[in-house]
Amino acid sequence: MAIHLSGSTRESEQRNYSLISLGPIPLIPLGLPNQGVKSWFLWASIHSLAIWFTLIGGFYLYHQHLEQQELQLAILTEPQVYDVLLIDQAKLNKALNEPQRLGYKVFQVSKVDKDIIALKVGTVNYKRKGAVMKAISMDNLMYQSYFANKPLTLPRTALAKYFSTGAIYAVHHPNNIYIQGGIVRPLPKPKPIYTRTIPNKANQRGIELYQQGAFEEAMAAFQEGADQGDSWAQYNLGDMYLAGQGATANQKQACFWFNQAAKQGHDKALVALEHCD
Repeated sequence: MAIHLSGSTRESEQRNYSLISLGPIPLIPLGLPNQGVKSWFLWASIHSLAIWFTLIGGFYLYHQHLEQQELQLAILTEPQVYDVLLIDQAKLNKALNEPQRLGYKVFQVSKVDKDIIALKVGTVNYKRKGAVMKAISMDNLMYQSYFANKPLTLPRTALAKYFSTGAIYAVHHPNNIYIQGGIVRPLPKPKPIYTRTIPNKANQRGIELYQQGAFEEAMAAFQEGADQGDSWAQYNLGDMYLAGQGATANQKQACFWFNQAAKQGHDKALVALEHCD
């Protein structure tokens, strides 16, 4: 953009005002023109264009603002889990009759009922709105420590009210699990490749007693482990019932305990069940 100023040239004889122009295209005149209809007409035309461009641009921005407000209000009317609310802490505390505190926070919808909504409260208090946008543009929201353990419970109808007062100054409905490029919910933890099974103490005691030939005591120990839900104790107890060791042989009881162990994926119990009716 070039700025042309009037001087002692021939141009100054036609007008005594400076003109901001974009190359050969005049944009905004500064000052008043010289005497003469042509000079005044040019001055008024350029002023009119500048005014119209300003009005059209302002109307467009205002229309965009209204559309954005309507969209965010629609989200608050039908909130969903993982929706993100940007909060003006001072205005919200005033609405909740709590001590005022300056700053901005991130809330996230964690539960939606017919009349009540539960919000996870961010633990970080930002001094600037720009810092809030940076936070939701990164992966901060995926960490459990980012939010306080105790949720904030509000009536659903209060959300629109807080939005109108500016306590909630922006609302975002995430696309899938992302908002502004950041992750808004924790990703599921991968299952460990190897999990170590802790032996059941009652079953271990039953094995020791069985090896010593104390079948009745062993059966009692296996019964204890089986009642605790240990698949090995259930299988061993069924095996003793089947063999009649420590008690009278009872195929029905044996098959019952084989079935309990098989439900947990016990390989030997699955094989033993093949001989049960």
